[in-house]
Amino acid sequence: MYNNRNQYNQFNQNGGYAAPDNTQARLEMPTMGDLGGKQGTPWVRFPFYPTSPFTSTNPNVGTQVRFYGATLLSTDTDYTENQEAIRTVQFDIPCRLIAINAGAVDTNTDATTFENLLNCFLFRLEYTTGDKLMTSARLASTVVGSMENPGEIGGSGYTIDQGASVVLGMTPLANAPANFRIDITLVCLEIRGNRNFIGG
Repeated sequence: MYNNRNQYNQFNQNGGYAAPDNTQARLEMPTMGDLGGKQGTPWVRFPFYPTSPFTSTNPNVGTQVRFYGATLLSTDTDYTENQEAIRTVQFDIPCRLIAINAGAVDTNTDATTFENLLNCFLFRLEYTTGDKLMTSARLASTVVGSMENPGEIGGSGYTIDQGASVVLGMTPLANAPANFRIDITLVCLEIRGNRNFIGG
């Protein structure tokens, strides 16, 4: 048992930090002004692009690039104009999502067409927890890129934990070609630790 309230606070709340006796629930969300630093300069500038993911300083942790993805074809049973088709991508290894790329093509025509088929479908990505990277489905051309010009997430990327999955929502629009293929590629940096032993 704990000898006093302060000892209970120290070991059971706030990640092991002692909670002041005057701690109380906050009834309103903090404003932007509330979020600045309290000592010295409250805000500093930091580049947003290129995306700069956090990399572990643990010498036993490595990284590896992997491309995850999903496809929607006009021949799929869930393909319907103006209705969202869902594809789920599972992640067995924790990673940072660095960029989202996409391509779309009319499979019955010359692939060199200059029409921007990324304007023929809507796209969104949602995490296991319900956290939405896109707060609503957007024209794909506004939220994805290509290998030539990657659709970077920005900042430190988007963290995806081990065992989690993301939902890819693709909505083909009425202007989409009759024979349509959509490929989504998630450019990820996997964070790999020891696999068959635990260090001392």
